[in-house]
Amino acid sequence: MAQTSLLKGKRFYCREWVFHKIQHCLQEKTNNLSGVISTPSKQPPLAPGGSASNPGTLTAGSAKSGSSWGVLLVGGPGSGKTALCTELLWPTSAQGTHRGLHQQSLAFHFCRADDSDTLCVGGFIRGLVAQICRSGLLPGYEEKVRDPAVQNTLQPGECERNPTEAFKRCVLLPLLSVKPPQQALFLLVDSIDEGSQLGEGEQRSSPGSPRTIAELLASHHEFLPPWLLLICSARRQNKAITKLFTASGFPVPAGANPECPKKDLVQKK
Repeated sequence: MAQTSLLKGKRFYCREWVFHKIQHCLQEKTNNLSGVISTPSKQPPLAPGGSASNPGTLTAGSAKSGSSWGVLLVGGPGSGKTALCTELLWPTSAQGTHRGLHQQSLAFHFCRADDSDTLCVGGFIRGLVAQICRSGLLPGYEEKVRDPAVQNTLQPGECERNPTEAFKRCVLLPLLSVKPPQQALFLLVDSIDEGSQLGEGEQRSSPGSPRTIAELLASHHEFLPPWLLLICSARRQNKAITKLFTASGFPVPAGANPECPKKDLVQKK
């Protein structure tokens, strides 16, 4: 799993409007935390026996369906998706550090076409579990995933054979059962369309056997706890991937606010 970005530490410029959008989304989820305890969370079912725009532009949007909604960043190659995700996690500017969004990161994953390990669904799940345990942001989570039955689903081979069950038992159910944090957190997946073998006319695999990280998240993000914001990035041209997320409550904006590029130019000067 890619625990870091190849762009980490490189100076980042502009795109402040995107950070403001993400900050607004996180604040809205934080404001709704008061109803988390009183409102039962949707539980994922377990298996039987188990407990076309300018390619240089970048757009961001969010869609809401109950408490389950997220952010999809779309843009062409070179529009700055990975750079923006990197800056969100490891800010290089004083403004970014002061904003403090990186402190609300629960886990992240950078998909890379030249690294097959970063495209492995099983590795993605194991990486999330390890990061959440290390984060210290959710007391009680690590204890829950120490259960022998849960650990068994994480084993290499087993996790690859049944990633859906592993994701439910090791990520979804523990997150839904721990005490909600005081402020909303986010899970970031960059370049989620990398490695996808979905063709425009190809049928999706069954929900029980996702072939890609995109399929896994598209079919299960509705079960994420209401205090967790899922942020994904993808190329605008990949219609198969964007269809997965628009059908699951993620938007694909037709175009960016025309004022945003102007603000970027002013900031860069």
